[in-house]
Amino acid sequence: PHMNERLQKQTTLVTIETTKAFESFRYELSIRETVKGKSLHYKILGLKAPRLNLPSTGTAQYIREYEDARGSYRIVVEDLDGTTGECEVRITQKQRTLVKAPKHSFIEFIVA
Repeated sequence: PHMNERLQKQTTLVTIETTKAFESFRYELSIRETVKGKSLHYKILGLKAPRLNLPSTGTAQYIREYEDARGSYRIVVEDLDGTTGECEVRITQKQRTLVKAPKHSFIEFIVA
């Protein structure tokens, strides 16, 4: 669980991050998100230049915050070439649990 100080409530964060660290800029991942009930689909479209032009190193990230997420969710991440990785996450007020994850995928799902 993540405590959103502005809202004064617990939220759930989904972070998609590259394994590659970039030396000149900390890019943002361009993602098209589709939500259908308890299914979240993230299509990776590419990289976006950072909003600030200050040099920084690090991975490219996409971060999305959800309020009132409870129950089991199917999460699908689709790569540029159409390859998908899928997992199932169970969310309760006190914890997030990875219920099902692919054995061989281009993506690693981590629940914290």
